[in-house]
Amino acid sequence: MTGKSSRRFLAVDGGGTKTALLVGDEEGHVLSLSYGGSSNLKSRPWDEVKTELSGLIRRGLELSGSSREQVAGIVLGLAGSDRPEDKARIVEHLAAELPQQAVITVYNDAITALAAGTFGERGMVLISGTGSICCGFDPATDEYIRVGGWGYVFGDEGSGFDLGKRGLQAVMKAYDGRTAPTLLTDKILARLSLASPDKLITAIYEADNMRAKVASLSPAVFEAAKEGDAAAEFIVSEAVRELAALAAATHCKLKHGTDKTPLILSGGVFQEPYFLEAFTEWPQIRALSLDIRCLNVPPVIGSYYFAVKQAGLLITPEMINTIQQQCNDKGEKHDDTAHKANDNGTNQ
Repeated sequence: MTGKSSRRFLAVDGGGTKTALLVGDEEGHVLSLSYGGSSNLKSRPWDEVKTELSGLIRRGLELSGSSREQVAGIVLGLAGSDRPEDKARIVEHLAAELPQQAVITVYNDAITALAAGTFGERGMVLISGTGSICCGFDPATDEYIRVGGWGYVFGDEGSGFDLGKRGLQAVMKAYDGRTAPTLLTDKILARLSLASPDKLITAIYEADNMRAKVASLSPAVFEAAKEGDAAAEFIVSEAVRELAALAAATHCKLKHGTDKTPLILSGGVFQEPYFLEAFTEWPQIRALSLDIRCLNVPPVIGSYYFAVKQAGLLITPEMINTIQQQCNDKGEKHDDTAHKANDNGTNQ
């Protein structure tokens, strides 16, 4: 597809497993969509993040048939980028990569995921991917609420990493004889092609991206839970409880109008129907005045909406329809072959 306008907008969504870069025009035409590795500033060295972002930009422009001089702006939704000093170094780096007129804006990836579901309007987003976070945002007042997203050491409850970690703990406790045997043992070992639990030490701790590796085990937890394994069922219920608490705390802090507050669910964990149903039926969630929506477009679309809006353009119904049609069009030629397996979304 070829855009009619000459201006190009770059949009980035970067989490703990992969980074997406979209190149679009002024009318909602997606000209290219490419993927790279993690760009989380808190889990990857800065030099590697810089290289990842620069390479993606060059690749995206090439794939879209666009030139560097056409770039009018870029919006990045990056995990681990809430702090002013982190945003400043990203802007400084990209200013040398892009033309002088390009406007560079950095958000936490939760905010851009929210925009993908609300078209840049007010609401809440709950992400459970490699990590977890819940945010509320009102662009009209610049009100921003953040709950959770404190990283895998002392946060990320209910995330893919949390589910995988608890699954591994259950396997090792059963291996020690501290707890009863669990279906998790065979399912996790099979997923990692290992013969026995003691092999997990090397497989996990020496993995290139340990957090992504652990998060990729969450489907094994869901499988075991659906088959009635007590340990797995408990892990899933705890994850649901933790995520519900994130959403409830955010809802309590966010100023409300008369309508139900949109809650956008995003991240690989919510792509599991078993888990999604458990979450939406959780009593604490049912008690809140929420309009729950699963994100039906890639989170990077939110960055694109922001990039268009910061250029003074309106997000029209026609643009939204164009975007959604392209996202649902199986024939659209996007470069999305890399880093798709076991992606669990984002982390902070």
